[in-house]
Amino acid sequence: MPLSELDALSRQEQVAFILIQSLDALRDGLRPFVVSMLEEKEGPQWYAHPRIQRMLPAPPTLVDDVPFGPEEPVLDLALLLKLIGSDCYWYRTFRQRLPGISRWQIDSLRELRNRVAHNDGEDPLLKASALALPYLGTMEELLRVVGSEQAAVIGQLRSRLQRSRRLAIRQLVLGRSHWSLAFWLVVFAALGGSLWLLDYGRSPRLSRGTLVIGTPDRRLERYAPLEQDLEARLRPAQFWRALRGEKIDVRIEGARSYPEAVAHLRARRWDVLLGFSPVVSMEAVHAGYRPIGRMFPQEPEYRSILFTRKGSSLRTLQDIKASTRIALGDFFSATKYYVPMSLLQGRSARVMVNFSTAEIAEQVRSGKADVGAMAGNPASFERTNPGLMVLTTSAPLPPSLVALSPDLADLDRDQLHRALLTAPLSVRGASTANFGPGQPPDYRRFARQVAEGKAFSACLHNRGGVLNLRCPNSDRIEVVEGWIEDIRPEGERIRLQLSTADHRLVALLIEHSLLEQSAVFQVLNELKGRSLKVIALQQMFATQPVVLETPHQLEIRP
Repeated sequence: MPLSELDALSRQEQVAFILIQSLDALRDGLRPFVVSMLEEKEGPQWYAHPRIQRMLPAPPTLVDDVPFGPEEPVLDLALLLKLIGSDCYWYRTFRQRLPGISRWQIDSLRELRNRVAHNDGEDPLLKASALALPYLGTMEELLRVVGSEQAAVIGQLRSRLQRSRRLAIRQLVLGRSHWSLAFWLVVFAALGGSLWLLDYGRSPRLSRGTLVIGTPDRRLERYAPLEQDLEARLRPAQFWRALRGEKIDVRIEGARSYPEAVAHLRARRWDVLLGFSPVVSMEAVHAGYRPIGRMFPQEPEYRSILFTRKGSSLRTLQDIKASTRIALGDFFSATKYYVPMSLLQGRSARVMVNFSTAEIAEQVRSGKADVGAMAGNPASFERTNPGLMVLTTSAPLPPSLVALSPDLADLDRDQLHRALLTAPLSVRGASTANFGPGQPPDYRRFARQVAEGKAFSACLHNRGGVLNLRCPNSDRIEVVEGWIEDIRPEGERIRLQLSTADHRLVALLIEHSLLEQSAVFQVLNELKGRSLKVIALQQMFATQPVVLETPHQLEIRP
């Protein structure tokens, strides 16, 4: 049949036609081979052998239905395959002459012939070229083994079927088949599902639905790209939640003060800490948080620097006197308060606090202060701050941490570790969250400096808005610990009643604004029953109430 006529047939008709043609070619190719093999085995009158006679079809019932020729049986394909695969001839006759052909293949061709001969139009074999092509391959292989030219005929038929199959696929893909719409819908659905599964498999996954990232930095807009990146990449660990399209809710939270940040850490309200401050980072380690990286990874080491104006009579710390004016930062700054106070211990001066770095520099340049404190690198300080010179510097300060809450599950911690440190630089670079990998620092020396700075705060005394730093060697600093029995306001101040373990009662008085800096609370009654540590000069406990001048003189724990 010409190709044009074959292409005009339906798909099912094309498959059936090519199978019929192939079976005819198989019959014509096998017949001479089978006859020659049986003549060799049984002689010229092979068809009269009893074994052959038992395999012949029954005698005809109609006059014109002649299964025999004038001298021997008519060998149709059914009989040929039956002879080849029979027990009496396969093992002793045909198997040796058919290398590479199995008896199973002969049986499969017999089954094929029977299915085609008894086709009722419902056989799936006659509808799908994918099912028919293996049979054609077996026929072609068998005929090549017996050396028949009909193998080329079947090869052509197989090529025509494959071409017809390719044409059908092409029509399906190009939208020329009535199944094209369904085909493309399935393709896009499968492609989308595969891409989703690939993305899910490669994405970090969390068992929790909410992730809270905390920082003492008040400029939360710097961390918005990190928040968006994590929400886009994190997936629920539960597969069914991911299938429903659920996302991990990522929130960035700040703190109004360092004590509030520390309170959140002790209560473990933050899953991830971006430390920003070595003070908060150190407290996170004490609260059990596990470091995974560091803040400001590109910046060189920094120190706390005490500086003055060029041309000043001050040359060393020994030149500082009781009349020297010192400008410091807020009470919780590592480089502008804790470490400078540790460096100043044993001296007297007039202290002004709560200045920003720029304000401290301006106070010194304008002569309103004699000494200032800021963070910096001593090697480049005077080059970047003209008109100022270094009095002394501290030892290098430890960096701030990126740390994970101890309440996180181990798998969640591992996934977050990977998600944070593999975030793109546009998210964690110097202009945004500014963190990266790094080894956890040793905070032991720094912890001592902070403790010394806090203790030295007990020597501050407020006189006309200026804190006088006086801590003579004859007066000792005492630490008293206990619990808050009572708390109530008295004008602008708050009175606290402290009860110690030996049932001693101590009355304390502190300004409301200073209490808010040292403790996190909504109403005063929330502080009742909490443990309290008070630092003050020993002589102050002789007369009560003890007036507290700085937030460092009391530490209230949750």
